[in-house]
Amino acid sequence: MPKFKGIKIIAILCLVAFLFCGCNSFRLSSSIDDLISPISPSGDNAGVQSAVDEYCKSGYSIKIPATGNYTTSFILKDIDGDKINEAVAFYEPSNKVGTISMAVIKKSGERWNVIANVDGTATDVNSVDFCDFNNDGKLEIIVCWSVVSKQTGTSINVYSQNENDSKYSLKSVSKAITGSNFICVDANDDGVMELLVFATGTSSENPRAELYSFGTGKRELIGETRLDSTITSFESIKYAKTDEGTSIYADALCADGSSMVTEFIYWSDYYNSIISPFYSYSTGRTKETLRSSQVTCRDIDDDGYIEIPEDTSSKKQSSEITSQNWVNYGNTVLSHKCYSFSCKRDGYILVIDDDDFSKVKANYDSESRKLTIINKKNKSNVFEIVTLINSNYSVNDPKYKDYTMIMKNSGFVYLAKVNKSSDIDINIQTLKDMIKVY
Repeated sequence: MPKFKGIKIIAILCLVAFLFCGCNSFRLSSSIDDLISPISPSGDNAGVQSAVDEYCKSGYSIKIPATGNYTTSFILKDIDGDKINEAVAFYEPSNKVGTISMAVIKKSGERWNVIANVDGTATDVNSVDFCDFNNDGKLEIIVCWSVVSKQTGTSINVYSQNENDSKYSLKSVSKAITGSNFICVDANDDGVMELLVFATGTSSENPRAELYSFGTGKRELIGETRLDSTITSFESIKYAKTDEGTSIYADALCADGSSMVTEFIYWSDYYNSIISPFYSYSTGRTKETLRSSQVTCRDIDDDGYIEIPEDTSSKKQSSEITSQNWVNYGNTVLSHKCYSFSCKRDGYILVIDDDDFSKVKANYDSESRKLTIINKKNKSNVFEIVTLINSNYSVNDPKYKDYTMIMKNSGFVYLAKVNKSSDIDINIQTLKDMIKVY
């Protein structure tokens, strides 16, 4: 057996040596996309790939947007309003390693063909989205590119579709916009969508949000606001209706790497611009929505409105558990809605009734991944939640015979056991309603 093990080690070393030798016929992949062996496409995807194969005769590798709503090899979407899906693909040509291009592919009869191409100067594609900015029935394509020049950063381009004399083309509406994230939203409620761009800032500039209109076919900056000076990246951006009309909620990580802030943004007719009402121009901070946990804002209580999590003190609590006071915006102020305990490691949030929140404390055992909620008054367990990897769980395991599954998510199962004599009225069905994905 030892001799066989030694042979395997030698074989591995030989393989590594081959990979890093000067063999001209072998090229290390330029990105992680090349290291993943794709499944052979079928249906429309197969036709799209054949079209790209024919267009890129020198070879290519498909690039997948890193984030956003569209993270597939080929994005199928009706972008020209003809009720038939076109395809959008990002790729790295083999003869232009390190630059990413974008192709639009259309089906004619049973055959797919590349009908437009944007030669790239970017090194990667962060995200892509589609929006009709001028109500002409055709979608503009918005791409956030990773760019490496004098400085590494990201830029956003908006591409419009053009068809003259039956010839289709893509055109960049304007020069690239410096920014790391964006959302398409009718921020000023005028019936026309705008592009809200977020930038993390530089050593000389604060992070900021800029609102652009493309209604005339040209780019126009119609509003801007500064954001918390410590923001380093944006984690979640969403919008919803509030008393102020359409409001945007941007959750961002701060420079310490552990805290998060929500930038609440809306259009002000008075200032004729977007504003961030909780940002202080004197301090450069947005302290009112700053928190130590990385829980993002959401409709936590299913009332149709987005709530923002704030820190709330909870004494004698395990360090792995954080507690939140959820607030929502109305009549120019943030008002309390509910409380919660959160466990980032295990990926869940527990919404706690206001009357019960002050009566309990949370203990967490990291080895068993068990959360125990305890009645402060009589020291009894109210309930327990155990997190297990799905493959490690069996309904017939005697260890968990007293537990009931209350949620299943991303390869994990969450089991709960309730103590009916804890003097706090919580049952299994209540827990199923209380638990949310982190």
